[in-house]
Amino acid sequence: MTPRGLQARQVYQKSLGALEERWRDRFTSSIIDALRQSLAALATGSHGKPAPLFRGLEPPPGNWWASVRPAATLPYFPMVLHRGGYPDGS
Repeated sequence: MTPRGLQARQVYQKSLGALEERWRDRFTSSIIDALRQSLAALATGSHGKPAPLFRGLEPPPGNWWASVRPAATLPYFPMVLHRGGYPDGS
């Protein structure tokens, strides 16, 4: 990661920790622990299998997307994720 990326990750981790502490104060630790355990089951694979959450990323069979080889790395170019030239998509 670049220095800027490392800094952004540190800020994110601190913010996430502060948010979780606020939730623990508001909803109790036992509820947040149960939520964390449920979400971890969705987001973590076991025995070399992908996480259950990733099953939704698999293209349906027979679709053009299914015939495309998956990328081995993240893209290194900006991705335009809207259809129009303005932020509202128009």
